[in-house]
Amino acid sequence: MESQLQNIEKKIEEYRDLSLEEKRSMLEPLFNEVYQLIKNSDVEIPVLLRLSQLENQLSVRMIDACPKVEPSLDRNSKWYLLEQIVYYTRKKAQDNYNCNIREDSLRARSLEFSNLLLENAKSLQVPAILLDLKTYFQLPYSHYVVIAYALEEFYLLDCTYQQFFLLGYNFKNRYYEHPSYTRICEIGGRMLDNRKMSAVKLIQDGYLSINSLDFKNYCDAFAEYGNIDKKADSISYLKDLLKPIERSSDKNDRILVSKMQYL
Repeated sequence: MESQLQNIEKKIEEYRDLSLEEKRSMLEPLFNEVYQLIKNSDVEIPVLLRLSQLENQLSVRMIDACPKVEPSLDRNSKWYLLEQIVYYTRKKAQDNYNCNIREDSLRARSLEFSNLLLENAKSLQVPAILLDLKTYFQLPYSHYVVIAYALEEFYLLDCTYQQFFLLGYNFKNRYYEHPSYTRICEIGGRMLDNRKMSAVKLIQDGYLSINSLDFKNYCDAFAEYGNIDKKADSISYLKDLLKPIERSSDKNDRILVSKMQYL
């Protein structure tokens, strides 16, 4: 096992200047070999931690998409309101947290960003709710998003989606029992094929219409990751996600629930 890990470390350095596709095609078989060895034998924790360190070195994003950080200049755009919410969220996050929205993975920052999204939505009189996808999709960690009602329909707001597209965490055969939780191929690796344009749109814009194939693709990938049944359509996902507020007395929640009746 140690020789395989040393070989991966050597190749990571050797392939540093290759294109993303070349790097992925060269490294994936090496990682797959190690994943298979781990499946077939008892492996000590230091080896698993070493493998995790090697994955962490591959922090390049697997998808050619960057968040928009410029303000929208088209006040007549149908989506100007949503663009404003996302723009001010990204701007404030960049100022407050000293992060580079375009380049950083924004890993483990979803709560901070989603709280800003919620604050900006409410300041513009847009009904919205903060959700943690962990419970519904049975994820090993929290991922916070905002569901908002604007322009006569529901929208998903997620400004840290790019965190799921790091190369080292998205080899398709990834599987091993790490001390913290079982490591498997993340969301990004599940979006690369026929769902790729949905991922590109969300990373760039920070929002998706919930009544769209894009939102279904988004939820389907999380369902696969959490190993739960996928829904037949995007509205079914929305209804399930908003079930916890069905009997809420909060005014904002009641607005969202009332809008659900027309779907």
